[in-house]
Amino acid sequence: MIGAIILAAGTSQRFGGDKRRALINGKTSVLETTIGNVANLVDSVLVVLRADDSNYKKKLQDQVHLSNVSYFLAPDSALGMAHSLSNAIATQNNLHAAMIILADMPFVTVHSLKALILAYKANRRTHPIVLPTVEGNTGHPVIFDRAYFEEIGKLQGDCGAKPIIQAHQSNVLKIELKDDGVIRDIDTPTDL
Repeated sequence: MIGAIILAAGTSQRFGGDKRRALINGKTSVLETTIGNVANLVDSVLVVLRADDSNYKKKLQDQVHLSNVSYFLAPDSALGMAHSLSNAIATQNNLHAAMIILADMPFVTVHSLKALILAYKANRRTHPIVLPTVEGNTGHPVIFDRAYFEEIGKLQGDCGAKPIIQAHQSNVLKIELKDDGVIRDIDTPTDL
């Protein structure tokens, strides 16, 4: 089973509001778009929210009607992205691999997500970490085999899983894509 963990517990400080709720082309929110892009490609989706997001969680449950999507309020979200990821990965013991997705990257194409999943399935024994690149620039999402869940569970701070990727370079498969969405995130309203 491959699951997706969508990290949506940040504070959107540079955005000047809650970017997760910002609309793309006046239609769907950033977070709902990210969920929709991946939900049909994986067995499960865990959306990681801030510890104080219980009202937002309820709203998402009312709006997103996908049976494989669940929500997790990360108790340590205020301490940084790595803490949120660490909290979340501890709940995913049933997965063989996890695709770690940043909520503010809704422009990653479904084609790219499929390519990463296929690359992981074909190479998981020799390259249990798969990540996208565009013209040599590393992007997101990243797929980690369950062999790394324990290490992910020990992460702290605001660096995400970068230290694990750096420590296991020989196990990383980089997939070159023609998709700026894997390196394009939303920091300010002009990024929409």
